[in-house]
Amino acid sequence: SPPPLPAPRSSVLRSPFTGERVRALDRVLAVKIDNIVYARPQTGLTHADSVYVLPVEGGLSRFLAIFSSHFPPVIGPVRSARADDIELLRQFGRPAFVYSGATASLLPWIAHHARIVNLYAGTAGGYYRGLSRPAPYNLYARTAQLLTQAGGAGRAHDIGFRFGPAPPGGKVTRSAAVSYPAASFRFTWSAARHRWLVWMDGRPAMTTDGGQLSPPTV
Repeated sequence: SPPPLPAPRSSVLRSPFTGERVRALDRVLAVKIDNIVYARPQTGLTHADSVYVLPVEGGLSRFLAIFSSHFPPVIGPVRSARADDIELLRQFGRPAFVYSGATASLLPWIAHHARIVNLYAGTAGGYYRGLSRPAPYNLYARTAQLLTQAGGAGRAHDIGFRFGPAPPGGKVTRSAAVSYPAASFRFTWSAARHRWLVWMDGRPAMTTDGGQLSPPTV
C-alpha cells in the first residue's frame, strides 16, 4: 500500500477530524464495535478520531469508530454492520470498513456496491478470538494487518469540522445525557482535563487500554 502523504515542510498539517497536528494524512479505518454490557470494556476506542453512537435493535447501541490519526494495536470487540453504517461512511470518501458480518441481504450489497474497502471478518485477515469472553463478544482485529489490506482506502480529508475558540452566544453546559430504550449515556465536563467524561448505563465508560472515555468534543 502507498505510504502516507508527507506534510509540506513550510506548513503545519492538522487532522481534519480532530484539529491536532499530524505527520501525514493517513487512510481512514472505520470499525463497527459492540457496546452491549458483555462487550465492555472495549479496546482501542481512546485512539479513535471520532466515535459515533448508533441505535440498534432492542433499544441497544453500538459504536462506529473512525481511525486515521492514531491506530491502536488492537480494536474490538468487532460486530456486524447495518445499512445505516454505509450511509454514514459516505462522508469519508472510500474508507476501509472493519466489521464481523451483516444480514444475508446486506452482506453481498456491502461487498459489491458500497464505496468502501471491504475488510469483512469472513474474508480479511487480522481477526482473532479473545479467550476472556464468550463469542460473539470476543472478536478483535489487529490494525497493522488490517492496514496492509487497505491500500485502496481514502485518506483523511475535510468533512466540515472547524476548530478554534468557541463562537459567541453559547450556553455553558456542564453535563448532557442521551438515552435509548435499553442504553443511556451521560457526558460530564472535567475542567481539570478539559474533556467530557463518558458514563454508560450509570457507570464510567472504561476501556481496557486507555481508561475512561473522555473526548474533547461531544
